[in-house]
Amino acid sequence: MTTEVNEPIKVGVIFGDNKKKIKPVWFVWGNRKYNVREITYIWTEKAGKANMHHFTVTDGINLFAISYNTDTLVWTLRSVETVG
Repeated sequence: MTTEVNEPIKVGVIFGDNKKKIKPVWFVWGNRKYNVREITYIWTEKAGKANMHHFTVTDGINLFAISYNTDTLVWTLRSVETVG
């Protein structure tokens, strides 16, 4: 079941050598830290003057859609798909 969330989150990331590659490694939502086990999909789109970097990630149990706005520098948890 997929649940829309659309809440700001804190994210730990690794930036690549060219500063354009972003790899989320963990995020905090609702006072709980989730470790990113795998990034399953990445895409980027323009939203006005900002680039929106979107990631679908898993903690090994659930699937999370998160995004990063390069204009506001805000990470957002878009949705959670729970198993079972």
